[in-house]
Amino acid sequence: MNKETLDSIRDKNIDVEYFSYQAIKDPSFREDVICELLTNKDIMVYYHCYYIVSKVSEIRPELFYDHWNDFVSLLSHKNSYHRDIGLTILANLVSVDENFYFDNILKEYLKHIDDEKFMTAQCCVKNLIKIVKGRKDLRGVIVQTLLEVEKRVSYHEKQRELLKFDVLNVFDEILEKSEYKDDMISFIKDCSNSISPKTKRKAKELIKKYF
Repeated sequence: MNKETLDSIRDKNIDVEYFSYQAIKDPSFREDVICELLTNKDIMVYYHCYYIVSKVSEIRPELFYDHWNDFVSLLSHKNSYHRDIGLTILANLVSVDENFYFDNILKEYLKHIDDEKFMTAQCCVKNLIKIVKGRKDLRGVIVQTLLEVEKRVSYHEKQRELLKFDVLNVFDEILEKSEYKDDMISFIKDCSNSISPKTKRKAKELIKKYF
């Protein structure tokens, strides 16, 4: 990637739409963006490249499937931003995962609901919505894990209760079609008494919506 393009990507006012279009139509540029995302140490570069890859992988995930292992490697990155990137992009690619690679990393992926960084745990749970939509066969494992969030995470109470807000959003996506409906309903009802106003409000919305 030449310096002029790199400087444009680094710019705080980056034109994500423009660069996303370029990434779709130009394979060489797309590879450069992925390379900068994975290797550049300047947060203004790698995070802006993430904006591009995230946007394009939502609409054209097949363009990034060959880099599956590169994104998997980010799950164990020492930098939480990179872990967030890995969690998000892999979730975007599940819809085109014809080789079922995600099965091999599901356990590692779900461990991030108790990541050392709380925001990364939130990122993990939020992205599970894409996964339960794309992989119905994995819903059981994911739902059972989320139902046990209380004992699976080590955060203090306020964070734990706030994380349940994101869990509720996942349940909202699949509640009516799940064999674990009764268990999810119990979870939702318990959340209606949460100390987190956000979680409590969401639980009450779901109770009104479904019961």
